[in-house]
Amino acid sequence: MGSTQNSFLSTYQTTMPVKCLYFDGASGALGENGTMDMQMLFLYGNTTGPLEKHSDSYFLWDEYARAQRLCSWLHEHEFDIPGQGIEAIVRMSAGFELIWCNFSSPSLQLVSRFNVSVPLLGYNRTASPMPYSQKGTRALLAITQNPQDGLPAPDWEIDWEHEPFVASQQWDWFTSTSATYNPGDLASIREPSIRLLDVDLVSLYSPQYGHHLSSLVEHEREHFNLTLEGRWQSDGSQRFRQDAMRQLMRRRSNHRVGNMNAQDLNRLRLDLKRMVTGVVSADSHEARNRHGVPWSRICDTMVNNFAKPLMHLQRLLAEGLDCDGGSTVRSKQYFASVRERIHALLMPFFEYSTTIETASQTPGQQQKRSEKITASLDRCKRRYLPALQHREASKATTKASTTHHFDEEAIEEVMDNICTALIGIGTSVEKTWLQNFNQPTHLPDEKQQQGMRTRLTTWHDQIEELNAWLGWAPHWMQCDRLCAWNVSELAPGLPLRLLIKHKQNTNTAPLGSM
Repeated sequence: MGSTQNSFLSTYQTTMPVKCLYFDGASGALGENGTMDMQMLFLYGNTTGPLEKHSDSYFLWDEYARAQRLCSWLHEHEFDIPGQGIEAIVRMSAGFELIWCNFSSPSLQLVSRFNVSVPLLGYNRTASPMPYSQKGTRALLAITQNPQDGLPAPDWEIDWEHEPFVASQQWDWFTSTSATYNPGDLASIREPSIRLLDVDLVSLYSPQYGHHLSSLVEHEREHFNLTLEGRWQSDGSQRFRQDAMRQLMRRRSNHRVGNMNAQDLNRLRLDLKRMVTGVVSADSHEARNRHGVPWSRICDTMVNNFAKPLMHLQRLLAEGLDCDGGSTVRSKQYFASVRERIHALLMPFFEYSTTIETASQTPGQQQKRSEKITASLDRCKRRYLPALQHREASKATTKASTTHHFDEEAIEEVMDNICTALIGIGTSVEKTWLQNFNQPTHLPDEKQQQGMRTRLTTWHDQIEELNAWLGWAPHWMQCDRLCAWNVSELAPGLPLRLLIKHKQNTNTAPLGSM
């Protein structure tokens, strides 16, 4: 940030497209909450770092050792061929960062290097009448670095009292991050200069990691009171429902890999090696680029299309339950708005029935209605799946891929749950509308109002449990009102070891019940 002495900024530029190994998630964030688990497991076989170190948290700051070991692994297996192989490791912290292994590669050129340090203040900061409120900032910078093999370590010893921009650097860091990555927009979280090869993924959620997955599932079943199918089981009381839904929605942020056994660990290393071998091979790389299914972009589209509309529907249904005396439930205008939101979600795949489901329907009418619902459900489930020919071509060119094509099954399972809930609620809403509001002057009587309120509660609980199961919490964050010019919105999930308050605040508020 140019806020310490002897700060140099080196700018490099790639001369050609470069292949990189990407660790997903906030894998560059120094923390003990699981962000670094994957790379630590790969490098050391555990999530705590080298056993010979005395301090439990030493590994957090040993970035040079991590970079060296990652680059050494690429070099040992001859994956780091300059201009052709894997030349860097991509990780994410507040933004995306690149660990570059060989600066003599023809893929990289130095554009500029210069001193960005600023002159020191001519007075002691604490003796100044100026309102500096960040005297504690130095704690974040006072990190001990141990250079490895002659690599230069940053100079963290700063003259804080005389540095003019130390107090504001945290604010600049936050605003730079929030301007680039908006939690409500998945497209902004994708680094524009990085393109993922979706056919070359190693995921610990894959069924091939049997022991890891079974232990995770068993833990969640016991801790969250889930069925074998992963459904939440209510004890019939509303007392703990809100806390249970909040915990379910955020449960994936607590997933760890520290209990992985030797068999799964060996498979992980073998899968990574097999994946990188395929990427380095020029012929295989070209075929995968041409025929591979863009699963990550499909997931982005799916989440962007459903995350906020589903939370909007949940909040709309909650409004009907929160009103006094059932006036909102009785309101035709309110019920019309519920019907509109359901229709907007169903419209791309749902075919309406011309008759209401009643006991007087003939078997033929019932079968025709059932066939329409089944066809609608099938269209909805496959809405985001590529054409069968595309999927088969992808499988043919990536049969050695470590993904085992579970991406397709995962997307179909998510859509199955969304579609089943929406179609079930949608048909119930239509039946309620036709029975109670389809005439210009008709309003439901007291008995009908009570039945509608019961159904409203059922619909709300179904959508709330669906949202909790989806766990798309980061995409339900936003400020309640438009932020002032000097207020920055930042997702609260960013892993920081120290939270520093600043007079230029970073505020955020949940859109849904979090």
